[in-house]
Amino acid sequence: MRNTWKEWVEGHITITVRGKRFERLLNMAVRDGIHIWNIRRVGQDVSRCDIMIRDYFRLRPLLKETGCRSHVEQREGLPFWLIRLRRRSGFTFGALVFLFGLYMLSTFVWSVDVQGTRQISPDEVSKAAEKIGIKEGAWKVKLKEPQELQRELLGMLPEASWVGVEIQGTKAIIQVVEKDEPISPKATGPRNLVAKKRAVVHSVIAEAGKPMVSVNQFVEKGQVLISGIIGNETRQSAVGARGKVEGEVWYVSNVSLPQSQVHYRLTGEKQETQFLVLGPYAVRVWPLRDEPFGRFVEEDRRYQLSYDTFTLPVSWKTVTLKEMEPVNRKLGMDEAVEAAKNAARQDVLTRAGEKAFIKDEKVLHVKAENGKVYVSMHFSVIEDIAVEQPIVVPPPGPAQSGN
Repeated sequence: MRNTWKEWVEGHITITVRGKRFERLLNMAVRDGIHIWNIRRVGQDVSRCDIMIRDYFRLRPLLKETGCRSHVEQREGLPFWLIRLRRRSGFTFGALVFLFGLYMLSTFVWSVDVQGTRQISPDEVSKAAEKIGIKEGAWKVKLKEPQELQRELLGMLPEASWVGVEIQGTKAIIQVVEKDEPISPKATGPRNLVAKKRAVVHSVIAEAGKPMVSVNQFVEKGQVLISGIIGNETRQSAVGARGKVEGEVWYVSNVSLPQSQVHYRLTGEKQETQFLVLGPYAVRVWPLRDEPFGRFVEEDRRYQLSYDTFTLPVSWKTVTLKEMEPVNRKLGMDEAVEAAKNAARQDVLTRAGEKAFIKDEKVLHVKAENGKVYVSMHFSVIEDIAVEQPIVVPPPGPAQSGN
């Protein structure tokens, strides 16, 4: 059985043998223990085979005895590879320096990734980690054990219940688990909930206080919706009213929209810039200069070699700029009116506030004039109409003494 590893380490060659007694040569070689493989005919009285370097010198007397001649076609294996390296000493030295530099770069931390934060700012975690040595450019050899780093970092973040530190290649990953503390309600004084605009009441949900209106009731701006005064005529107290009152509010939105619209589209022209990224630094490789487009979109692609959890600190980045050009487009009447309607809806919902929705809408007026479309629309919107109003409790009067 062939040992390909041994063949590569000791070296082997491919030879061409010319002669009419090639079969005789093979028999004599087998008899003398010379290992020959990949035997094939390539022409009349011409054959080719592979043989070990040490066996080739033993084959020479047999070639002479059988009247055959040989010619070396190909050389393979470690001995020939070392000879090539010796001839290219400059290249070999450069490759060794590059590999050494790559190894040295891999011993540094080049990025810090903070994960799991919600209330805590990632910048706060990064600054705390920097104080204990976890930062870009930190030498991993000088960092403490992960358990010690976790303990110190946890002591600097009182809002965290657990902190994990893991070094993956050239990246430091900080995993934060925040404390689940109950949110205490904000202390408020006595207050009413009043209407912030005219509306028809759609729904009333009173969490604290006394509801003063009912569904389908018309209310004016400033009218009390949920009172903070509770109790009866003889005994009353003031509390902070809480709840939600939704009402139907009416809006009129007037929108004008030009029928000639400008859109941007890709022209197909693009420019690519290549960067060699070493840790946090990007070195421009090609082209050295470019002429940016007037308007463009940018795309970044990064290629980085990694194996399992180990990531090389060297990567290749390609930045592609795609040119865009303006295109004039004239909208038809129906299309322009529909676009104006959408703009009017967006305008009304912005004025109504968060969680508002349109119950009904009606087009009041549409006209086209001087290249523009004018649309006037009436909307019925359901929104939160309650706003807080403090209750001013008068101070107690001076006590009267009897005569």
